Amino acid sequence: MLTWLFAGLSVVLGSVGQVYLKLGSGKIFELHTIIGVIFYGVAFLLWLQVLAAWPLSKAYPLLAVNFILVAVFSSIFLHEQFSAGSILGTILCTIGVVCVGLSK
Repeated sequence: MLTWLFAGLSVVLGSVGQVYLKLGSGKIFELHTIIGVIFYGVAFLLWLQVLAAWPLSKAYPLLAVNFILVAVFSSIFLHEQFSAGSILGTILCTIGVVCVGLSK
């Protein structure tokens, strides 16, 4: 159960980290960039715990949830627009993650 928590937190923190890195616009010492790197670092450490507990074939498909979260977060926080293609792609990623999750 703890591994599921670590996996979920890793995915969410990695996605939030992407938003902060975007807000930092590539400036290395900008506050948003530093926060993004911290989120990424914590996500990385949590992910190592997941990899220690699960087979890679079970763990890795969960990273596809990042595509979904980044799309949603960028729409909400960065006011980026969804195109029909990005909505379709996000739905297909979701279906794929569910299929892989159910097959294990």
